[in-house]
Amino acid sequence: VVNDDGPPSRRLSPYIHPLVNALQDAGHLVSVAIPAASRSWIGKAHLIEASLKATYVPPAAFRNDGTWDETFESSSTSTTPDEESQRKSPDWVVIRNGTPASCVQLGLFNLFTDRDPIDLVISGPNHGRNASTIYNLSSGTVGGALEAATCGKRGIAVSFGSKDEQPMDVICAAARLAVRIVHHLVENWDERVELYNLNIPMQLDVETRPVLYTRTLPYYWNKGCLYAEVSGDKAPPVLMNGATNGIANGETNGVSKTTPNGINPTHFRERDFKWSAELSEMKAALQASEEGTDAHTVLNGSTSVTPLCANFWYVPGLEGPLVL
Repeated sequence: VVNDDGPPSRRLSPYIHPLVNALQDAGHLVSVAIPAASRSWIGKAHLIEASLKATYVPPAAFRNDGTWDETFESSSTSTTPDEESQRKSPDWVVIRNGTPASCVQLGLFNLFTDRDPIDLVISGPNHGRNASTIYNLSSGTVGGALEAATCGKRGIAVSFGSKDEQPMDVICAAARLAVRIVHHLVENWDERVELYNLNIPMQLDVETRPVLYTRTLPYYWNKGCLYAEVSGDKAPPVLMNGATNGIANGETNGVSKTTPNGINPTHFRERDFKWSAELSEMKAALQASEEGTDAHTVLNGSTSVTPLCANFWYVPGLEGPLVL
């Protein structure tokens, strides 16, 4: 299991613990590798200039704010680890400077070599929907499943369709349904499919609502609505590689004190922008989407299952030399 929302957090990453618990309750050995900070909207990116540090954290050591207790003692941190406890509830791995894609790479090939080979990558649950082409191409959650597919593994992206705080019984119902759908897809995998994208509405009775195959809603930005310009004195600091748990002495929490090319502030003209997504038009388009699309399905209270291929396929019919 990987995600793009980072360690368990009531505000940013409230869904991962219940899903992992549901998978373990169903008898699965679950290996968890997650980024140390939120990596939403990062797609399938790797931060190639950043070093990665993997920390093995007992699940019970996590607080509810995206951090964990460094002093926590468990069977895995003792001098004689309890193998049975590790088998039932193995340590999670939190990766500083990690992205969903790098978590998949390390999880498949480096971090869990003492366990049986991984047969499925679940990416999520995302804190909110991932429906339409815009979200699919931008989402770190879908990006994690895409990375699995490019590594020759089956991938399933899971999104729980609300950013509002949810009662635990609603979250657990969505997690149980996700596990049931995963079981069905794995047992009935269509060989044409490389990954599936699941969007589950947050309803207490979600387990009794329809689960439908869907197609992806096409959507395009028709204006610049993701960034807002700010005055220089109000500009946020430039974050390099994100914040992590337990910043070491001498670190600056990832804040660069110089310009990106490593010199003092420039005399060239500069403008400052910050992330400020204004998505009202997009939300209206999703609300008006056609029946059978992922957006229409999840917004109308059913679970959407979208089969995908992990490629940008060429357009057939354009062949031969270009006459310039």
